[in-house]
Amino acid sequence: MNADDLKQQLLDWTVRNSGAEQRTYLGMSSISECSLELYRRMLEPRQWTMSQHLYCYNGYLFERDLKARLAGLGLYAPGSERELVATFDARFIGHTDGALVTGEMLEIKSTHQEKLDRIVSEGRIPMANFEQVQTYMRHGNYYRAFVVYVARDSGNLHVFEMRLVLAVADRLDIKAKRILRAVDEQRPPKCECRRCKIPAAFEPME
Repeated sequence: MNADDLKQQLLDWTVRNSGAEQRTYLGMSSISECSLELYRRMLEPRQWTMSQHLYCYNGYLFERDLKARLAGLGLYAPGSERELVATFDARFIGHTDGALVTGEMLEIKSTHQEKLDRIVSEGRIPMANFEQVQTYMRHGNYYRAFVVYVARDSGNLHVFEMRLVLAVADRLDIKAKRILRAVDEQRPPKCECRRCKIPAAFEPME
């Protein structure tokens, strides 16, 4: 074995254990994204790049570390991670990071210091994270959640408290139903991001 062999074996192991998955369901964690992109993702297998595998692995690395710290404080409930399945369609699925011993849902996000500074200065979490947590709370029957941000490059932390907003959760459920209906009918929904490449024959659903 030489250095290149060792490097390749480490990378191969990381890819196999990165946590990246081929989803055939609609993920609650990504419900904030463009409906057309989510539709395509359900029908077409996602091709993960090496950098995406590494990013995913690092995310789970920080998640495990934060849980260990919280458990060391007696605050994390071990084994409290849950798979959430929408009652209206078993294809709408989410996976929580667990809960505190006091019952609040826990969501852990790793980022970098510059983005963390921006989040703290704005006093609110990014919309994609907000909508993910709202969806998790709705389908997990949580009414309060803590979102913990950790900066990968500095180790700094910040925590936001969030409560369930029913109007937001309702709106996101409606979006999920619309995407799943589009999949069933094989009719792409409207692009919401204005970045999707849409075929000339594209006929969006209303």
